[in-house]
Parts: sequence; structure tokens; C-alpha cells
Amino acid sequence: MKKKMWFQGIFLLLSLLLLLSGCGSANNADHASSAYDGSANSGGAETESSSMNMAASSSAEAPSSSAMDKAVTAAQEPQSLPSGSGIPSGSIADDLNKKLIYRANVVMKVEEFSKTQAQIKDLVSLSGGYIVEFSESQSTYEQGGNFVLKVPASGFSSFLEQLEQLKPESFQQSIQGQDVSEEYVDLESRLKVKEAVEARYLKFVGESKSTSDLVQFTNELERIQTEIEQIKGRMRYIDNNVSFSTIEIRVYQTDDNSLTKLSQDQKPLLKRAGNALQESLEAISVILQWLVIFISGALPVIVIGAVIFAIIWPLRRRRARLRNEKIDSPLVEAEPENRLKD
Repeated sequence: MKKKMWFQGIFLLLSLLLLLSGCGSANNADHASSAYDGSANSGGAETESSSMNMAASSSAEAPSSSAMDKAVTAAQEPQSLPSGSGIPSGSIADDLNKKLIYRANVVMKVEEFSKTQAQIKDLVSLSGGYIVEFSESQSTYEQGGNFVLKVPASGFSSFLEQLEQLKPESFQQSIQGQDVSEEYVDLESRLKVKEAVEARYLKFVGESKSTSDLVQFTNELERIQTEIEQIKGRMRYIDNNVSFSTIEIRVYQTDDNSLTKLSQDQKPLLKRAGNALQESLEAISVILQWLVIFISGALPVIVIGAVIFAIIWPLRRRRARLRNEKIDSPLVEAEPENRLKD
């Protein structure tokens, strides 16, 4: 009985020790986590304060810029579109109209060059376009001309169809299109920036008090105004090419007889000699063919003639021989009589 109580007491003591050790480890873990959280919070606060200090120091250390730097900085800031500009909100590139430049190359072979030339000029006048360049050439073998035309972009396709309706002997065309919308939008943005800078410099020129500042502002203003004119010139060029498409036309009329003679004369000597020999052999072959045809057609007549000749020729020879014998026999009889008389 005592042993049993003794074992129960030892068991209770061990259980109590285990409970005490578990509570101590839990408290240590709580203290560690709270310490970690505190260090993290302090580190974040330190980082935030250091970033704020850096921003404050950078703003404090930034030197005051000159009037020229202020103008450039103000001009480079994005310009907001006015509410009444007529352009809806959203992507500007999607709302802008496409800027497309079309160009076509046409080659026409015609029967009468002068007639086609007049017809093309009439078509240009009726379409509202104009002739940029025209050149005409004439040689022994060809007569033609080159046109460079500008026609309204709205009538570009119809003008090409009207050219094809002139019924040339051959008609070849190629069309190229160039999208300059992105370039045009970029030019507009650059123009706005340059005009804003120009306005600032005009203000600085009016407010400048020293001669050096006035000279400096004037030089910069002249440079900016030159760039503005260049941008406007490029925009005018794009607008003109978008509004009027370019068509290059080559029209020509050939002399087939002259071209045939030219091609023969331009061949090498050996090739021309070979061609002459070939033509001679062809002529001989034609003669032999006609001879065979003639003999084939005359063969029945030749056979009949040969049969008749075979019958008549022996008879004629026999008659001739008999005639000769009759002539010779009186002479033979007369010779003995003459000898007797002597």
C-alpha cells in the first residue's frame, strides 16, 4: 500500500514538473514574438523616417534654377487638353483620323500615244488634280512619255479605274500606302511644347534687365522659332500628301516592225550566221518537199508514158533498121555490074 502511494506521489510530481516546463516555453515564445514585432515596427518606422529625411534633404539640397531652366521645365510638363477642344476623353491616338499617303505607279502600252496623252490630261483636269512633271521621248522604235500627277485622295481609286478604261494594249499598276498618323501626332505634341517654350522666352526677353540675359534669351528664342517652322513645314507636307495622292504614269507606243529589225540586227555574228544557215536548210527542205509532191502527182503519167515509150521505141528502131537495109541493097547490086563493064 505504501509503495503504491509512493508511486502515485512520484507520478504527480513528474506531471507538475512537465506542466511548469510547458508554461515556461510558451512564455518564452510569446516574449520572442513580441520582441520580433517590436523590432520590425521600429525598423519600419526608421525606414520611413529615413526616407522622409532623404526627401527633405534632397528637396533642401536642390539648388534654385535660373529663369531659362524654369522655362524649359515648365514647357516640358505635359499639357492638358482644354475641355472644349472637341476631342472626347480617352485615347488620343484612337480619336484622331488616320493620316494615309497613297502612291501609285502605272505603265501603259497604247496604240496612239498622242491620243492617250490628251485623254490623261483631260482626266487630271476633271478630277481636280494637277500635273507635277511631264517628259516626252521619241526614238526609232518607241514614242512615249512620263507623267507625275497629284489627284485628290478621295478620287484616287476612281482615277485609276478611268485610266484602265482607256483600253490600253497592256496595263500594269502598283499601289503603296504609308500610315503617317503616329508621326503627325508626334509633330503636334512637339509643336505644342515648342510654342509653350517660345511663349516663356518671349516673356523673359521682355523682362530681362541685363544685356547678357537678353542676348542669351534671344538666341534661344531664335533657335526654338526655327524648330517650330521646321515642324510646321513637315506638317504641311504631310497634309498636302494626305490630301493629294501621287500617281506616276509611263505611256508608250511601239513600232513592231522596227523592233523586229532591231532585235535581228543586235544579234551576235555567229548567231546571225547560224540563223542564215538554218534558213537555207529550211529553203532546201521546202524545195525537196515540193519535188516529192510533184513526182507523186506525176507518177501515173510517168508510168503511162514509160509503157508507151517501151512499145513505140522498139518499133521505131526496127523501122529505121529496115529503111537502112533497103537503102544499102541497091548499092551492093550496082557494084558487080560496074566491075563487069570494066
